Amino acid sequence: MAWSHRSVLNGILWVLRTGAPWADLPERYPSYQTCHRRFQQWVRSGIMRGVLEALAEDLRIQGRLDVRDAFIDGSFAPAKKGDRRSAKRNVVRKRRSWQ
Repeated sequence: MAWSHRSVLNGILWVLRTGAPWADLPERYPSYQTCHRRFQQWVRSGIMRGVLEALAEDLRIQGRLDVRDAFIDGSFAPAKKGDRRSAKRNVVRKRRSWQ
């Protein structure tokens, strides 16, 4: 099924607004794979930046957004423990007798 750009955008905005994982996207939106793929395409092409700037400007004109108070909350998110496999180990290995 081909989803409209508007339906996909609404799904993307839901994820951005809620901070939920893509896989938690409600069924009323296109699949999370479709929304995520289109989001990546739109970010690479600059479309997403234009859309978000236009939405922010519209809210500013309506008096519903003061950009002096805006920030991206992701920069304040605490780091997770992460995958221990990604940390480099500084371990000296013994030579085996058969080598």
